[in-house]
Amino acid sequence: MNLYLKHTFSYLLGISYALLSSAQPNSDKLQCKVTGRMLLDGGVYLKNDNHFGNGVEFGDLRIGAKVAYQNWNMKVEIGYTGNKAAIKDAYAMYTQKKHTIQVGQFYEPFSLEMLCSTFDLRFNQSPGVVLALTNSRRMGVAYSYRSKRYYLSGGAFTDNDVNNLKNVSQGYALDGRIVYRPVFENEKLIHIGFATTYRTPDGSLNEEDKNVFSYKSPGVSTIDNRNIVAATVDHATHQIKFGTELLVYYHRFCLQSEYIRTHVKRDNAFKNYVAQGGYLQCSWLLAGQTYLYDESVACPGRPKGKSLELCSRFNYLTLNDGKAAIWGGEQKDISVGLNYYINKYIGVKLNYSYMMPGANIKEISNQNFSVVQGRFQFIF
Repeated sequence: MNLYLKHTFSYLLGISYALLSSAQPNSDKLQCKVTGRMLLDGGVYLKNDNHFGNGVEFGDLRIGAKVAYQNWNMKVEIGYTGNKAAIKDAYAMYTQKKHTIQVGQFYEPFSLEMLCSTFDLRFNQSPGVVLALTNSRRMGVAYSYRSKRYYLSGGAFTDNDVNNLKNVSQGYALDGRIVYRPVFENEKLIHIGFATTYRTPDGSLNEEDKNVFSYKSPGVSTIDNRNIVAATVDHATHQIKFGTELLVYYHRFCLQSEYIRTHVKRDNAFKNYVAQGGYLQCSWLLAGQTYLYDESVACPGRPKGKSLELCSRFNYLTLNDGKAAIWGGEQKDISVGLNYYINKYIGVKLNYSYMMPGANIKEISNQNFSVVQGRFQFIF
């Protein structure tokens, strides 16, 4: 861990301790909670024509603080991944009954898998279609409304995050998401969602980087972080994304699925570009009660309490578009996993994935391969 990270973590801990010491369990007093998590991953590639490297890494390592005062909630987290420190969530949120306004850096309201906490993911990595066709945290402002049956959210964001401030004319995005829950009872849930995003590209003094959108996915693991698929779309004027969501809980059973489609409008001399994909994921509790659900952002949670979970997933993604003459590659993969949640703070995961690279793969061989991964995780 580098010196900068040590100083950053020490500083954040000092502030959190001072706030915690002065806080009282009263809504008129400032209340603070120190938060953190560690996801330690290991992976071994099998049938490996690409000479991927086996190894161990921190899938997520962070520490932060949550502060509450009357109707206000604030959160700041610093993470350490990829050998560098970075700001994760950094926002203030005001809630009045069923209405919430959020300002700062946080996830755009698009894709229930992307909104899901990394601690609650069924596998070490989100599906390739989510990694390629959604965005991580961005700076912006959002409004949300929630009731028992409905969840609505919309926001405006820049195309920058606090760790990647570009010296360019920033693009912007407008996002909207709606969720309907025709069934929302104890141990039973049907969640149907639709989301859309309108985004403009960044401007740049460098013509090669001007009006460009990029899409990429490392597949099912970042132990070796080479991209399985990648596409760069130039001469772009804007993009529109559509996403559909389905989440079903029935006692010990969970089904989760999304379909995402991206349309990029290009200058008149160039054909428009389309990328798309989806995934279907199922899980069953061999031991345990049922699954948690985060109403605040309408997304799935981990199993409730001590649990043993069996999971499976199929993912499909294509960044190929013959009409636009852009060939980013195609990815299909099947994964199975076994997750043991020792308690609500600690869990162990083991999963196996079989990758089937499709047409127009560039960075790696198009031969099928597989990987076994494990994870030890805790959160507080």
